[in-house]
Amino acid sequence: MLYLSMSGTLSENIVRVYPRDTEQSIAEYSFDITCTHCREAHGSPVFINAYEKHEMAGSRGETSFTMKCKFCGNEMSINLSHFEEALWNSEAESYDSGSITTSRKKHGIKNVSGNAGLLLQLDCRGCDISKFNPQNITFVVELQQGKMECIIEEGEDEWYDYDDNQGEEVSITEIKFDIIKGK
Repeated sequence: MLYLSMSGTLSENIVRVYPRDTEQSIAEYSFDITCTHCREAHGSPVFINAYEKHEMAGSRGETSFTMKCKFCGNEMSINLSHFEEALWNSEAESYDSGSITTSRKKHGIKNVSGNAGLLLQLDCRGCDISKFNPQNITFVVELQQGKMECIIEEGEDEWYDYDDNQGEEVSITEIKFDIIKGK
């Protein structure tokens, strides 16, 4: 099982950051994948969402994404589901580190810092995910009073804006996305 991890330093006025991903506003997550059979990388990013399901060959159930490797013909599938769903500010009153730690232990996730949020769970069969491309995703920045939206561009590791209602800067710095292995 793989997990998409988001980490960063949130300004004090941010409670949490999460992808805008609902049935009314579906997020298309973009990943670079590699075939586990022939180790060839797929030439372009693949787009997967949590709400679209496809039948697997041989009626083995449903998955979020399926394709055959263009080099060796190996069947590849990825089932994407939400996990912790947000990167929390550890200083926020509503932050519950105990339940997050318990959930991570249950799923065999080790060595993930407390300032990281595991946004997605990815069950990959026949492929590995090598990179997440965040530029297609709109993130909701939940403030102590109100919300904002941000898009993190490829290669950018910081985002700044201004909260007109509170008259203060809002920022996320040291933004990093990783693919983490669990059990």
